[in-house]
Amino acid sequence: MSDAASKTPTLICGGRRRAQPDALERAGRLGAAVLAAGVGRGDKCVIMARNDIEFLEVSVGIASTGANPLPINTRWTGPEVAHVLTDAKVRMIFAHTEFVPVVEAARELAASDARIVEMAMPVELLAEGGWDRKLAEPTGRHELLEELIAAQPDPVGHIEGAIADSMGVIYTSGTTGKPKGVAREKMTPQQLLTIAGANAQRAGLAPGVPMLVAGPLYHTSPNALAVLGLRMGAEIVIMPKWDARKFLRLVDTHRIRQVKIVPTMISRILSVPAEERATYDLSSLTHVIHSAAPCPPALKRAAIELFGDALWEFYGCSEAGTITWISASEWLTHPGSVGRPADGSAVTIADEDGNPLPAGELGCVYVRGADYWPRFEYLNLGAPSSAVPGMLWVGDLGYLDADGYLYLTGRDSEVVIRGGVNIYPAEIENTIIALEDVEDVAVFGVPDSGDLGEAVAAHIQPRPGAHLAESVIREALSSQLADYKVPTHIRIVDSLPRDDSGKVYKRQLRTEYTARHSVTSGAEMA
Repeated sequence: MSDAASKTPTLICGGRRRAQPDALERAGRLGAAVLAAGVGRGDKCVIMARNDIEFLEVSVGIASTGANPLPINTRWTGPEVAHVLTDAKVRMIFAHTEFVPVVEAARELAASDARIVEMAMPVELLAEGGWDRKLAEPTGRHELLEELIAAQPDPVGHIEGAIADSMGVIYTSGTTGKPKGVAREKMTPQQLLTIAGANAQRAGLAPGVPMLVAGPLYHTSPNALAVLGLRMGAEIVIMPKWDARKFLRLVDTHRIRQVKIVPTMISRILSVPAEERATYDLSSLTHVIHSAAPCPPALKRAAIELFGDALWEFYGCSEAGTITWISASEWLTHPGSVGRPADGSAVTIADEDGNPLPAGELGCVYVRGADYWPRFEYLNLGAPSSAVPGMLWVGDLGYLDADGYLYLTGRDSEVVIRGGVNIYPAEIENTIIALEDVEDVAVFGVPDSGDLGEAVAAHIQPRPGAHLAESVIREALSSQLADYKVPTHIRIVDSLPRDDSGKVYKRQLRTEYTARHSVTSGAEMA
């Protein structure tokens, strides 16, 4: 056994440190409290909290009873939270003090009697995240997590099948519509072990391995890896809030080997001046894994230069799990790809009627989960329909090359139709992000003021300290894209509305244009 694996593993976050045996004991006592509250196998419990040690304790504690922990986005409003409370018939809500008003409003909207447990926010967490120090003072309107744990002298005992029951429902991200509950068939012990083993091997997790939780724990992938790391005894460092410089410092200080990030984070890291990045030692990294959002080729090449063979990418969905994997070396021979199907998963490209398409032809990306992945249906909505029997389409578009590598070109809901011609925003985004001094970009369709249906809009965020001129961008794009693909509207913005998992809220960006178009149309009709 290595020295790292023989040490007592810890959880570290915002200046606080807790031995994992202590954290698991606290989780067990919380599990006993959940059972005492009459909540157990198959029941749903919402978690709305910042990244912190207690987030993992609550997740494991709920799961130990067979109840289902449902982490939700901390940016959601009362009506969005109310949807989940109603849809999942939630029994308990665990919320950081900051989010208590949101869940209270949601509970009233949903006419729910879910029990609220307030999670006090440590001053260290608030200082690390730069949040209001007043949030360290609990509201006093609900019982506190610490009180619930303290009231139980003994942790919950082993409950056969509890872990399988706790993984029964997971919600989609909700960036393109209301989040849907994905209700999974109960997994067998063999399935659970196989999934855990496959994830640990591909993600580079093992006892004692220092891992960094850089993404939000409300998002599926960081949450699943963090919980798996805790159960395996990995050394876990949690970032309360994303910051590129803090990321570099933590990797250097803790000799991090494993981390899960998204393309937006990669771009932020590359915005740190090269001479400053060089002062941090990143050589400990063996698995830098990214997913959740498309990674433009120019950004991917820069990431491979920075992280080398440690960089891995996967593509998947909440419904079917991980579908494809690709290494850095594979990507260099198949630039732009997200990899080939792994572990018995499958990808088929078909037209809208389900007819298979040949290599190189763009169509709908139909997927099937790995051999060990459980079957599912949507909570309260039933089984999904599919034009390709036994396979699922979640809205992604793309193609396969002759070697079976998958390339994504965007989502069906984001295709811009201008004058009857399909325009794929991802192609334009890839071209813009490759321009000097561009840190982030979102391209989307907006109502056209004439008779062409839609126009292309691009909101572009410059790297810190850089100046971008619309005229320069338009000239650069005109030499690389067909004229109908060059955005009609170009705006230089300070930031884009992305969630912490890297997905951009294009609906939010379109709202202003849609409202303006409605006013104009109304005036014309008058």
